[in-house]
Amino acid sequence: MRAASKTPLAKQLRENISFFRRVGRAAFTEAVATPPVALEPQRPAPPPHPGLGRQPVDDFLPGDDERCTCRTPAWCGATKGDVVHDLMTHGMRLDRPRAEAIWRDAQDSRVG
Repeated sequence: MRAASKTPLAKQLRENISFFRRVGRAAFTEAVATPPVALEPQRPAPPPHPGLGRQPVDDFLPGDDERCTCRTPAWCGATKGDVVHDLMTHGMRLDRPRAEAIWRDAQDSRVG
């Protein structure tokens, strides 16, 4: 038995067992030392105006950072530039003055 315990295979087996014991102790210690923190479930944010993308930075003009006035159920996050850019490039393909007029009418109708 003594001769068998001094073989390279027996030494490797002892090292493996020792390694797994250390890993097991470390995992147990870490699990006990830091209890899990329960996270509050967050409600998903309502989708912004469906299909509306962000305005490219290159197309930004002064005043395009005006925020949408919608508040129900929560603010959509859209800006004047996003809406005007969408009206100019998708669907209606309006010119900028007409797209800005539609934006202004929509904002005024929400406020009033």
